Amino acid sequence: MKKSWWPVLIIFLLGGIWGSSFILIKRGLEVFQPIQVAGLRQFLAGLVLLPWIFQYSSSPSRENDEQSTTIRLTSGDYYFLFMSGLIGNGIPAFLFSYAGTLIPSGLSGIMNAFTPMFTLLLGVAFFKDRFTGNGLIGVVLGILGAIILLAPGFIFHSSQPVSPLGVIMVTAAAMMYGYNINLIKHRLSHLPPMVKTAYPFFFMGSLYLMVLMMTGIMDHWHTSADKAWTALGYLTILGVVGSALSMIAFNILIKHTTALVASTNTFIIPVVAVAWGLVENEPITWNMIVGLLFSMAGIYLIINKPADKT
Repeated sequence: MKKSWWPVLIIFLLGGIWGSSFILIKRGLEVFQPIQVAGLRQFLAGLVLLPWIFQYSSSPSRENDEQSTTIRLTSGDYYFLFMSGLIGNGIPAFLFSYAGTLIPSGLSGIMNAFTPMFTLLLGVAFFKDRFTGNGLIGVVLGILGAIILLAPGFIFHSSQPVSPLGVIMVTAAAMMYGYNINLIKHRLSHLPPMVKTAYPFFFMGSLYLMVLMMTGIMDHWHTSADKAWTALGYLTILGVVGSALSMIAFNILIKHTTALVASTNTFIIPVVAVAWGLVENEPITWNMIVGLLFSMAGIYLIINKPADKT
């Protein structure tokens, strides 16, 4: 596979997988509480990746085939791996799950498209990245897209009002995704993709396992076993494919490209999410489409580095 096009393939694949995650969250919420949906997602992802935890923990000094150097996980590595899990997986998983009870899944997917904008802004603010001319214009277009997307629901109080809390939660999750992309690129780039994937999910899966037990997750099987098994099936797909396997692919991608380019799977995510919303007969309004187009234009400018003159 040629490196000139394989990142594009991964970007489209991730966009399709993560764009479908919102409908899987919605299916899980038909039975489980938002905190349980987030918990099952993280626990199942961590469970699938557990063999790699044993592998690296039992042999702390490992050879990196690509760089031919010995990899040792330091206390700093463990700290950043935990923070990557918390900021990039643990908290956003709950925010998206709770937001799924407040706003349509298609809107969640559209709002997630602001991740590249936050990747740029937070990269400049915390990681000393360069703020390009195109990036500035792209951020402005992204803000205009957000205004077009959300203002009609707030101002005119339509029959399908936008929940401010739901919007805030999804926006906060997109910000965390943007920060985590920078964190992986700038603080964890020396580690193999499997380390950057397995440990964050292991940490979050362990924490959420306690949450699941405290919230009485097994009670759902006592009241409606069939529905519980069906919902668990959807969340298994979400945790294994939508979290564990997709993050392996994402960490491979980010190792061979820039943080911004890796975040451009958000071009595809809202399109897929909106498509699922149409299948579910969710309301898709004109301002959602126009706002999405403004956001897409902004994302294009943010990642279009060759056109920069600054």
